[in-house]
Amino acid sequence: MKLDRLSKKQSGLVILIIYLFTLTVGIVTYVIGKSLSLSSIAAMFVADVLMTLIIYLLGNLLNNASLYDPYWSVLPPFIILLWGIDTASIGLFHVILLLFVLIVWAVRLTYNWWINWQGFQKQDWRYDLLKEKNEKLYPLTNLMGIHMIPTIVVYFQLVVAYQIMTKASINVGYVIGAIIALIAPIIQFVADKQMYEFRFDKETKSSVINTGIWRFSRHPNYFGELLFWVAIYLMYLFGSGKFDLYVIAPIAMIALFVFISVPMMEKKLIDRPGYESYKKNVSMLIPFKPKKEE
Repeated sequence: MKLDRLSKKQSGLVILIIYLFTLTVGIVTYVIGKSLSLSSIAAMFVADVLMTLIIYLLGNLLNNASLYDPYWSVLPPFIILLWGIDTASIGLFHVILLLFVLIVWAVRLTYNWWINWQGFQKQDWRYDLLKEKNEKLYPLTNLMGIHMIPTIVVYFQLVVAYQIMTKASINVGYVIGAIIALIAPIIQFVADKQMYEFRFDKETKSSVINTGIWRFSRHPNYFGELLFWVAIYLMYLFGSGKFDLYVIAPIAMIALFVFISVPMMEKKLIDRPGYESYKKNVSMLIPFKPKKEE
């Protein structure tokens, strides 16, 4: 099924209907899982996997894997809200603060997706690249690499958030973590705005952005994303006073970006005039003062 003749708004309405249906299935699955004596974490994991499969199958039906792209930002606040209602913790201040920072992050990310999304006629260039690399293996790559692995990595972060809801309490460290979590999407918003202006600046003659926050980091938007999830972990660390295996969650997220997302982006950009020099002089993720060009 192809919907490439739909306008952007019409396509957006289709996606909204699909996601409302998917979230409804998720709620029903979660309730059934709890009725079968599954823990909240296990029941939600089953629901999360099932919702991912629905998006994957509908994405195949619509011939566009980018149907999954909003999933990254839509599901986390949905899951935290559902957990909050189920555990009766939604009225606790530290849970309200957690949900607030998640909503701020999700709104920024969803807005950026909408601004850059062009409708069903195109999908993320990375998905096309994976398909071109091995078309026969693409169905599996699509299921696992594009859908399931990101879902599982994000779910690890949300398990940490669940521990915050059930085991943490408000203190200075928790508030500091929340502030960092709010700063992160601001960094991303600024980076997105600067990149948007760069792309549509008719006077610029450079093919590589090297101004604003991009002067100090080659991927400040990715840095903001990682900073957000590290901050969520810090909220757990300080709020619970426990340093344990949940530290694997932000490490997994960092690994996803450092070993997959960043290399794919760099491979795409490396042939642009001036990017090789930019890469040598500017930090990959964490903003630092750039090196002096030789």
